[in-house]
Amino acid sequence: MNFMENGTNFDLETKKVRKLMQAENKDEMRDKILEAALRRFTHYGAAKTTMNEIADDLHCSKASLYYYYPDKNAMHIAVLQKIAESFFSEMEEEARNVKSATRALERIIEIRETFLTKFCRLEIFKILQNPSPTILEEMEKAKKREIEIHTQVIKAGVQSGEFKVKHPGKTAELLVLAVNGLRFSVPNHVRPDMEMDDELFAEIIDKQKQLLEIFIKGMKA
Repeated sequence: MNFMENGTNFDLETKKVRKLMQAENKDEMRDKILEAALRRFTHYGAAKTTMNEIADDLHCSKASLYYYYPDKNAMHIAVLQKIAESFFSEMEEEARNVKSATRALERIIEIRETFLTKFCRLEIFKILQNPSPTILEEMEKAKKREIEIHTQVIKAGVQSGEFKVKHPGKTAELLVLAVNGLRFSVPNHVRPDMEMDDELFAEIIDKQKQLLEIFIKGMKA
């Protein structure tokens, strides 16, 4: 009886290990696909990259890619989610280690600038023009996360006496909405669905920095 019970337990544990290994292999393959897609999208642009090219880079069949992602659009979204996590993690690191709240807010703008410069070929703004329910949900999560980061920095500034703000959360929300809104209000000679060129991008970042300077002066008054 004990032998049978031990044998049954061994079989169950074996199955658990196999499932875990399969899950790890799937996660590893998913990461490899996203890394390959990111390299292609960053170098050539998402629109000009094909599933065949990504499959060739990975030395696998296109069918293997479809096992993980139903189409290139789904893969594109997954790539954006992957790099967005890195983007937010870097900003959150700034918010956790605030020595100067002013400098932390300036660094967040710089992180945004570096991020968009590095990934300008990912066509981030085009995919936001006709967002799916999934994208809308991710956009809402991103906005809340960014507001939380700015709230944390502003609260640190209030605690240190650097800022004089009664409602850090509301101020942070206004700042985030205003800064992000410049992406759509500054361009007046291009279609909303077009990607930013270097000149327009520089203009938007410059105005974001100017706007931040105004906010900081107001918070210090």
